[in-house]
Amino acid sequence: MRFIASEENVRVTGRTLVAGEVRYLGYSGSSVSFCFAGKTAKALIVSDADHWPAELKGRIAVYIDDAKEPAQRICLDREEAWYTLYESDEERKVTVTLVKYSEAPFGLCGVKELEIDTDRLLDVPAHKERKIEIIGDSITCGYGVEAAGEMIPFHTETENPAKSYSLLTADLLDAEANLVSWSGNGIISHYVEETAVERRIEGGLMPKVYQFTDMSGSARLCGADENTWERWDFRRFVPQVIVVNLGTNDGSWCKEIPERKEHYGKEYIAFLRSIRANNPEAQILCILGTMDRRLVPTLEQAVGEYSEEQKDDRVHFLALPEHTAADGYGADWHPSSLTQEKTAKLVAAKVRKIMNW
Repeated sequence: MRFIASEENVRVTGRTLVAGEVRYLGYSGSSVSFCFAGKTAKALIVSDADHWPAELKGRIAVYIDDAKEPAQRICLDREEAWYTLYESDEERKVTVTLVKYSEAPFGLCGVKELEIDTDRLLDVPAHKERKIEIIGDSITCGYGVEAAGEMIPFHTETENPAKSYSLLTADLLDAEANLVSWSGNGIISHYVEETAVERRIEGGLMPKVYQFTDMSGSARLCGADENTWERWDFRRFVPQVIVVNLGTNDGSWCKEIPERKEHYGKEYIAFLRSIRANNPEAQILCILGTMDRRLVPTLEQAVGEYSEEQKDDRVHFLALPEHTAADGYGADWHPSSLTQEKTAKLVAAKVRKIMNW
């Protein structure tokens, strides 16, 4: 039996684009799950593999039932191919979940068709009642978390959102996660080198990225005209809590320059207004500090100013400890898996307090 990845057939998590009958998993951690009775399950997946070197190709992981570790990880190194997701000698009821591990700006992952060896496609797996949205940068994506050390360059093979604080936090809270994360991104600037004389804004900063379902995927599927890009319908996912982890890359531009810090604070407040307008009931938790603490005081002040200005007591702040050599580093000095685990515990504890979970 063959079927498409429609919401009538599969559970969808995260922001996904649909083009024709192909569902594109965009952001880290986005997924499709289906349940069937049989021996074999396969997926026909399309990608733009030929446009990317090996270190930037799309990657997915396949989970079976409630397993905490994936049964396999797949590099999408072909433009279109069938991949075996599950295979057994015995027929049984199985839940298969296909998760995007690489982040949105790199290789596409389009689920074109799914196939099982029987006609016994079962009920769509249920969504979780608790819902959390996490907006962030490379730390949220799990950039380089599986790399051997800080001198290892970026490779999608070592990027794993399941080992990032983001999905770890969701797991600790038993919540469904919706990640909007993009490496190098920020509020007023992408990451810049120490000697940079201009901030980087090309390609879209997070306040703009947040408005679209998948800005990167839209650009590749629809072209450069932003009017053709799909805007996110905030009714599709209504989180009880939103975590914002932005400022690490802005810090590379702001440094300790007062007017730049002030600019960051003002634009952060503007982004909070946008988040609130689209999520009127959500609690919002603003966090920062794992890799760069220079903007932590500015962020704390901005959260306070916003709360007072808007009379909004559902916005909160959490300063994170800076990672240490003792806990190790991932690729390009990013957080190690141990640091990510520690961060998840801190964030989950704060969310539990806020939400009374």
